[in-house]
Amino acid sequence: MSSVTGLSVKRIAAHQQHSVSLVALSETAQQSALPLMEAMARESIGCGLSVVAVCLEQLLSSDIIRLPQVHLIDCRIQPAQITNCSAFTADGQRQLDIGKLESDICAEVEACAASAKAGVLVVIDDLEPLLAASRVSTLAMIRKLRSAVRQQQRGRVLVRYPRDTIDQDTAAHAPLVVSMLTSLADAVIDVHHADALETWMPGWYSDGQPRPFVTLSDSDSQRGLLRLEHKRPAGKMGYELASFEIGEQQRPAFAAITIAAAPKLPAGPQPAPLPLESTKMEQVPFSLELTEKQRQDRAQVELPYLAAQAGEIHYQLDAEDDWDEDDPDDDLEI
Repeated sequence: MSSVTGLSVKRIAAHQQHSVSLVALSETAQQSALPLMEAMARESIGCGLSVVAVCLEQLLSSDIIRLPQVHLIDCRIQPAQITNCSAFTADGQRQLDIGKLESDICAEVEACAASAKAGVLVVIDDLEPLLAASRVSTLAMIRKLRSAVRQQQRGRVLVRYPRDTIDQDTAAHAPLVVSMLTSLADAVIDVHHADALETWMPGWYSDGQPRPFVTLSDSDSQRGLLRLEHKRPAGKMGYELASFEIGEQQRPAFAAITIAAAPKLPAGPQPAPLPLESTKMEQVPFSLELTEKQRQDRAQVELPYLAAQAGEIHYQLDAEDDWDEDDPDDDLEI
């Protein structure tokens, strides 16, 4: 577990980890990851990155959208589309042209990369509509975007998806969707409700005291818990548990959580260990020690498997060999 000052999630959010090209934020209906996503986008903007914001469900905060270095691709359902029923297919699925969306994003990334020396951040607010339209096309698009931003020093793709909805759909239709998405990502951040800590470590904390944010009433989306899976360049996986809070300055603050195991209490009175009595050896009816001559004789024994041996293999080819599948070597003599 990392220390408070060395949290990987803190370095990832502050763009001090340049090898993290794809970050996937997962959320549940109980705890949204959108505030954390917006806070990480603000950190990227503060580092000088241009942002390509792809909004499929809702716009990002106005303080982000109105910035000149933020380029918006608005894919939300418009009222006119609802009126003329052009937003959905005949089977009720949302109609999305993923190929066109991929081309639009790549064009914006190329345009921003020409002017932004620090790099480009691609933010996709919700993957659920894209995965519902086409899982294969969505995963292929994410892979292509990840390759595109990796050509820049600090480029990154930041996506968000609801893991509870995806898990239910995955169990019935596509067992590999979540695993493929997490395998593509360099870092996966699972956002949890603040009171989940009581489930993870009931009554036990790193310092022995309950955290002030672990309360049922204090459950807004500006604070919570997260679990990080960080795929390091060497191939090793790093794991972290941390708390996060979005302060008044809309900057994310992280604190490490160390799950301390409960002390192991004995089930009953334990008997004291018995002292080792040298007289016990005298009661053994046979000798456990070798004499000097026995040691010399043992050292002179030549074991057959320690020296190279010789052997021959004779194969007699018959006029009509019996190629028996049950015993293919019945013609061999060793």
